[in-house]
Amino acid sequence: MSVPMSAPDATTLLAAWEQGVSQHPLQRAVTLLALACPHKSVIEWAGVSIGERDRQLFQLREELFGSKLEAVAGCPKCGIPLELSLSTRNLQTPPAETLSSEPLCLNSGGYEVNYRLPTTADLLEVAEHESQARELLLERCVNARQGAIEVPAATLPGPLVELVGEKMAQADPQAEIQIVMTCPACSHQWTAVFEICSFLWGEIEDWAERLLHDVHSLAKAYGWSERDVISMSARRRRLYLEMAGARI
Repeated sequence: MSVPMSAPDATTLLAAWEQGVSQHPLQRAVTLLALACPHKSVIEWAGVSIGERDRQLFQLREELFGSKLEAVAGCPKCGIPLELSLSTRNLQTPPAETLSSEPLCLNSGGYEVNYRLPTTADLLEVAEHESQARELLLERCVNARQGAIEVPAATLPGPLVELVGEKMAQADPQAEIQIVMTCPACSHQWTAVFEICSFLWGEIEDWAERLLHDVHSLAKAYGWSERDVISMSARRRRLYLEMAGARI
């Protein structure tokens, strides 16, 4: 369920960008959410499901830059770049009825499997172990029994692990958004995963670099401080840049 949030002002967002430069990409996501929705701490945001986190990131993106997204994807077969025009609304799925805080259970093939939806905290814990990430994530999110005997998650049959993965996806559909694309040059069709975390951070990086360029240009032209320039509206900055003959 989406929660109210407010877009941070330029000074606050610039500080968050500076902090996020040295952070893991996953950490940046919860840093931004804690900034826009301070009713939850960074630790609390790291504990929500991936889909819930991304749903809130889409809302933050709308607050910051609007609902229209422009992206470029290269065809994996011929390399031709494709320009994509997307909408935050079209990339969001209806929330599942099952909440991430509720226990989930699956009985199959004589196994009783209790599992929960992965969170950012889980992904951060396994991020440094790429070759074992899947197994480690399974151990963190799944508890299983065969009769009265506890069974390590890593020893569960492959088909059962796949079934658990499918159930997780059904319970948290926003966690992975796939886009089907067709190359207009070679007609190759493929599916790509859209990651709002990396997309939004890239936009914030571009915005921060443009803003700092504006600060430099206006400080050079008028002697204004960084605080003076950042506190202006984007429209006022643009007009001053035009008058100063700066390149936009």
